[in-house]
Amino acid sequence: MINFFRKIRRNLLEEGKVSKYLKYAIGEIILVVVGILIALQINNWNESRKSREVELNYLKNIQEDILSDSLYFERSWFKRGDKKIQGLNKAKNYYLNGIIPTDTITFINDVAYGGIYGIGRLTPNNRTYNELSSTGNISLISDQDIRDEIVAYYLNLEFLYEYGADSRSDYPHFMNSYKVFNPKFPDSVSPAEIPILLKMMRKDKFYQLTNSELTYAYSILSRLEYTKRDASLLYQRIESYLEFHIE
Repeated sequence: MINFFRKIRRNLLEEGKVSKYLKYAIGEIILVVVGILIALQINNWNESRKSREVELNYLKNIQEDILSDSLYFERSWFKRGDKKIQGLNKAKNYYLNGIIPTDTITFINDVAYGGIYGIGRLTPNNRTYNELSSTGNISLISDQDIRDEIVAYYLNLEFLYEYGADSRSDYPHFMNSYKVFNPKFPDSVSPAEIPILLKMMRKDKFYQLTNSELTYAYSILSRLEYTKRDASLLYQRIESYLEFHIE
């Protein structure tokens, strides 16, 4: 093809048709420039398509992580949180009233359950968000509102993670210092220890720890309710975006 155009230019020069040669040369240059621009446009389109595919995959993964978090919170904190609060309120009422329950073993186990999730931290699934942040690929999320909501959602989870660690009381440790927790037999209570446990529950320190743990439980569950709402809204916003952009 190059030799073909070169032959035409040579013939024009040999025939002395300089003006035609110049016009032809200019036209050839224009064709080359247009070809380069088209190639660049195709390359930009391909890069844009690749970036869009990566963006959509990230958003799908964020959705999966949100679902994972929702299931984790539902099965752990929401499912057991009410029972935790009930156990703490039983402990508080016993301190205030001193009425010995008929079924002391069940009562002691309920009170001990008040310490669940007092040790350990919230463990949300933030794998995809961490990758987006560490690689700078968060900029691939082209929708500004969705990007801001993703950042806000995970900053809130990070806050909950730290808040849970800083706000919990020593209730579980104090309880375990009197009632040994055995995962194989979680409800086991030695009859000989029942009087000791009941006496411990009338101590001022235990009452103070119970109030602190109740405050912690109410606060965490309340914040998780807001997190659950925000997660649902973010999931739906991403879903609408994916439906619009996936062919």
